Amino acid sequence: MNNVWLAFITGLTTGGISCLAVQGGLLTSTLTLQKENKEVKGGNWKFVAMFLGCKILAYTILGVLLGIVGSILTPSPKFLAVLQLVIAIFLIGTAGRLLGLHPFFRYFVIQPPKFVLRLARNQSKKTSLFAPAILGALTVLMPCGVTQAMMLVALGTGNPLYAGATMFAFTLGTSPVFFTLGVAALGLLRKKAFAYISSIVIFVFGVLALSNAMGLFGSPHTLRNYWIIISGNDKLVPVARSAGVTQGIQQATINVTGRGYTPDVSTLKAGVPVKLKLITDNVFSCARAFTIPSLNISKILPDTGVTEIEFTPTKPGRLAFSCSMGMYTGSFNVVQ
Repeated sequence: MNNVWLAFITGLTTGGISCLAVQGGLLTSTLTLQKENKEVKGGNWKFVAMFLGCKILAYTILGVLLGIVGSILTPSPKFLAVLQLVIAIFLIGTAGRLLGLHPFFRYFVIQPPKFVLRLARNQSKKTSLFAPAILGALTVLMPCGVTQAMMLVALGTGNPLYAGATMFAFTLGTSPVFFTLGVAALGLLRKKAFAYISSIVIFVFGVLALSNAMGLFGSPHTLRNYWIIISGNDKLVPVARSAGVTQGIQQATINVTGRGYTPDVSTLKAGVPVKLKLITDNVFSCARAFTIPSLNISKILPDTGVTEIEFTPTKPGRLAFSCSMGMYTGSFNVVQ
C-alpha cells in the first residue's frame, strides 16, 4: 500500500503537470465544447468532470490488466528480478529525457500510434457529453512520461488489485491539477523547475526499482542493507545464532511483518534439510509473497497464520530471501 500512496502523491504533485504536456490538448477541447453545447448546463464543471471520470476509470482498468499481465509474466523470482531491472533502467532513462541530459534519452518514451492522435482530433469536434467522455478515455493511449513510469510500476506488482489501485491513485492524484488549473496550467510546462521536480521523483522510483532488482538477484547491495549499516539499527540485523537440528532437520523461523522479515537464526549448514517456519500476523504488504530466488522458491503467505517451507541448502555462502518485489530482504549464512 506504500506504493499506492506514493503513486497518489506523485500524481498530486508532479504527475498532473507532466500529464498536461501530453493530454492538455484533449482537456482544452473539453473546455471549448461547453461553449458550443446549449443543452448541457453547468459549463466547464460537467465537461471536465466527465473527462476526468472516464480518464480515472480507463486508467484503473488499464492497471488491472497490467497486473494480470504482470502476474502471468512473473513465473519465477529471477524473472521478477529482470523485470524490476528493466523498470529501473526505463525510469532512470525517463528522468534523463525530461532533463534533456543527452539525445540518447529520447528513446525512453512510448509514442502513441498516429491513429490515436487522429481519433482524438476528430472527437474534439463533437459537442455532447459523450465527447469529453471519449476524450478522457483516450488519454489512456497517450500517457506522459510520469504516467508511463507508473504503468511500469503497476506491471511490476504482478497483482491486479494493487496494480489497479496504483493507477487509480495516481490518476486521482492528477485530477486536481486538471480540474483547477485547466488550460492556464499549460504555460507552467515551459518552466524548467517542473521538469526538475518530475525528474527527481521518477529517478527516486528508478533507484527503488534498481534496489528491488538487486534484492531479487540475491545481492547484498540494496537500500535496506545500506540503511542497516548506516543507521546501526541492531533490530534489523539477524540474531547471530545457528539453526538447531532435530532428527536430522534444521529448524528456523521467520517472523513476517508488514515491514519485512525477522529470522530467529542467521546460520544454516549446507547439505542438511531445513524446515523453515514463516509466521504472519495481520500482514497485508508484499512481504506475504515470500521468495528464495536462488532455489526458485515462491510462496504466498496468509495474512495471519503459519506456513512451512522445506529445502536443502546445497552450497556455502549467502542464501538470500525477499518478497516478490525485492522491497523486503534478508539472508542466511550457509556454512559447511
